[in-house]
Amino acid sequence: MTDKELLYNFAGQYNRPFTLETMAAFTTVSIESIPPILAELIKTEKVKQIESNPAIYVRCNRYHATLGYQHYKGWSFDLRSVHQLLDILEQGKYKSIRDIAQAINRSRQWVYIYLEALASIEVINLVGYVYIVVSRKNVPKIGRKVQKGILGQLRNLNKMHAYRRID
Repeated sequence: MTDKELLYNFAGQYNRPFTLETMAAFTTVSIESIPPILAELIKTEKVKQIESNPAIYVRCNRYHATLGYQHYKGWSFDLRSVHQLLDILEQGKYKSIRDIAQAINRSRQWVYIYLEALASIEVINLVGYVYIVVSRKNVPKIGRKVQKGILGQLRNLNKMHAYRRID
């Protein structure tokens, strides 16, 4: 591995504040070759300097918060995953949970639970047996109110050539 690769790996994994000496000790890269690569890390916003004397750095985005609303025991909803699922739904005309699961590379159970939670807060709808994104404004409310069986109700409405109206 090159010095640059070693330092990028270090910066991507080390969660504690560090100095140049710490980087050199953990990566076996000489202290003289670290500053130009560190400047590049700062420029690409992978690392930020939090103290000037002595120079102390931390990895950016060290903490990833997950939303604490729970649907089933042990299930919590991640907003990044929700937006990724909504992006997938907006890109194609998906009629089945299996196709969505393959497109997002997740399990069918995961997709079903997220779709059920999103349908409960009126973020998605089923029109002509196709899942559509209605609005993203309620996304932060995911998991607060989950209506069991809502996807089945939406499918039954489609059988009657009707759909749920969301204002």
